[in-house]
Amino acid sequence: MNNIFLMGEVGIGKSAVISKTLALLPAVVCGGFRTVSAAPVTEGAMLDVFIEKVWEATPHDFANLAGTRWGDRRVTPYPAAFDTVGVSILAFPPADAALLLMDELGVMEDGAELFRQAVMAVLDGPLPVLGVIKPKHSGFLDAVRAHPRSAVIDVTENNRDELPARLAGLLIEDIPHDAFGL
Repeated sequence: MNNIFLMGEVGIGKSAVISKTLALLPAVVCGGFRTVSAAPVTEGAMLDVFIEKVWEATPHDFANLAGTRWGDRRVTPYPAAFDTVGVSILAFPPADAALLLMDELGVMEDGAELFRQAVMAVLDGPLPVLGVIKPKHSGFLDAVRAHPRSAVIDVTENNRDELPARLAGLLIEDIPHDAFGL
């Protein structure tokens, strides 16, 4: 196994599990992305969703706008952000990256063919992946979950506190020891 994806209900603590796991690892450079909800740049929106690099600050602007959440719970995805910014993030991680984060994969990516291809290529690549995947079904999400080098772990209230230590142990096996700078 080289790729670990966390799955669970909204608000259960999947991203917190990732943060706590990283805190348990010796210092390691991470590549990859996160999607974050933030104050909208889109007029009339409740929130906007931005795709960000995990290794440096990314502006919350229209170039990084991955989706818009409206007051009536609708979401408007912007596949172009995934196909440009997202693909670039996956294709050009920091040179010394030893782990890739994907927080999170969901249905907004359905229209982003280039991004979906880039994700599948990364899953076949040399760097282990730690990510979050929505508990929904689509051709893309099902393919990520079915990838032969991926494991999916359900995050629940009962296991979320013990998961970081377990995940750190699994990742230490897959990350080259020279990446830890020990």
